[in-house]
Amino acid sequence: MSVRERHRRERQARSEAILAAALAVFAEHGLEHSTIEMIAREAEVAVGTIYLYFSSRDDLYLNLMAERAEQLRARYLEIQSRGLPPVEELHKIAGAYLDYITASREMFLSQQSVAWSKLHKRIKRAAEIRNFKRVMDLSHEIFALWERTVKRVIDAGLIAKEMSPAKAAAVVWASINGAFMLMGNDNFFRDVTGLNPEHFIEEALESHLVAGEAANGAGKSRSNGGAGNGHAEKIKASGSQEVAARP
Repeated sequence: MSVRERHRRERQARSEAILAAALAVFAEHGLEHSTIEMIAREAEVAVGTIYLYFSSRDDLYLNLMAERAEQLRARYLEIQSRGLPPVEELHKIAGAYLDYITASREMFLSQQSVAWSKLHKRIKRAAEIRNFKRVMDLSHEIFALWERTVKRVIDAGLIAKEMSPAKAAAVVWASINGAFMLMGNDNFFRDVTGLNPEHFIEEALESHLVAGEAANGAGKSRSNGGAGNGHAEKIKASGSQEVAARP
């Protein structure tokens, strides 16, 4: 191995270690309450070392978000390339997304509290602006891929055509995210609703499919691949069989 190649690998390993440390810090404290000093302590490096790789705390956060988004995009594209039946593709896509957000639940919850408009206004450095655009572009692309899968299910007659594909995709995505945010370690959700949270996310998705089946006729839906009761329970199985999109 050449000296140049060894140095490249060392820099790559150090960058990944800093990102892993940042993930832990942001997950625990959120973006606004995290500092470069906290991340440096977590990574066991000097503060100055971090600035050799990232221009600021916000730049580090945006790099982390972009890296995670690229992994999720790649996962979606791989699943969609298989030519699966519409409902099976939806199960796989939803399973990959659940793996993605479950892998770092605290980071996902922290991300929901980030004021993106405020972040956009305060960043000034070229690297920050470039990575902010990168994150937003990836986010739009990922949603478009999700919408593509939902549209296939709508076209198969398994979700009622009451909304445009974009709105239907947003509603299904929001319901999964909302259900996931209710699933904490405490029993507050169970105590208030009397429901078992274990399969609630899968049932949230199934509710959309069942509505589509009722609207289009059970026989027609089943002839198109079926999305009856029990189908959404495959999400967890599908996700566990997939290679999760890890940050």
